[in-house]
Amino acid sequence: MSRPTVEELTGRNSVSYSSLDTFQQCGEKFRLTRIHRVPQEEAYWNVGGKAFHLASEWFDKGSDASVATLWRDAWDKEMGEVDASKPLRAGGRATKQFPNKEDGTWWNLHGPTMLADYVTWRANSGWEIFEVDGHPMVEYDFTLVLPNMVQSEDASPNVLCVGYIDRVFVNQHGELIVVDLKTGSREPAASTQLGVYAAGIRQRLGFNPTLGAYYMSRKGDVGGLISLAHYTDELLSYWLSTFEDSIRSQRFLPHVTSMCQTCTVAPSCYAVGGKPPYKLPFSND
Repeated sequence: MSRPTVEELTGRNSVSYSSLDTFQQCGEKFRLTRIHRVPQEEAYWNVGGKAFHLASEWFDKGSDASVATLWRDAWDKEMGEVDASKPLRAGGRATKQFPNKEDGTWWNLHGPTMLADYVTWRANSGWEIFEVDGHPMVEYDFTLVLPNMVQSEDASPNVLCVGYIDRVFVNQHGELIVVDLKTGSREPAASTQLGVYAAGIRQRLGFNPTLGAYYMSRKGDVGGLISLAHYTDELLSYWLSTFEDSIRSQRFLPHVTSMCQTCTVAPSCYAVGGKPPYKLPFSND
């Protein structure tokens, strides 16, 4: 019996790094968000992160507006996408100055500072945004097409991975550096995201970035440079093929950790006592 396709399950004929990351964090979260499309609880950290990305994008594409204006316009735009009838969750810890944690007040105080620090870092780093045909590689889209390594009769010949790359810089030595902007407090422990992005550039443009970095907006700097040389097409082909095969086989195990407290779909997750939008195979209800 033929299994459902990725498109039949998720509504998309491709995967992305963010979907892979969600799946690796928690299979049940992937099922709830990508297949059942459970509405996620709104959170200030999502609004703030999107506002920083948008404001910095405007700056890097040549806007001459002030930092304060860029932040305000980006914040207002992202808040306009939020359902005003629902409360937003705040992250971080409660402090004397911010008893409501990292809420809108926190973001509108620290967001402009993060953006100003980014502008300063751009001026001092010596890195320039790499351009292709006169266009800066800012929020650069790609579609990565790799052979499907899964051996089964109903497997598709290729796996498709799509995404947007925050920035591609070139340093003083002419080296290309794939950079993702982060607004959280911790630098990612893995470089898979950067490796996928580098492969997307390699396939679309023929360049082969072998270095990556995460710009940490709360620190106003990048962490160390990360080698991406081991992210070959063969490695990513195997990885993404296995991911797609797992989706089609509908193997979605929950990963219960302390992070479940901040999960935006916890009310629908059976693993933490929530009510899922589907019948559980082990339930008689």
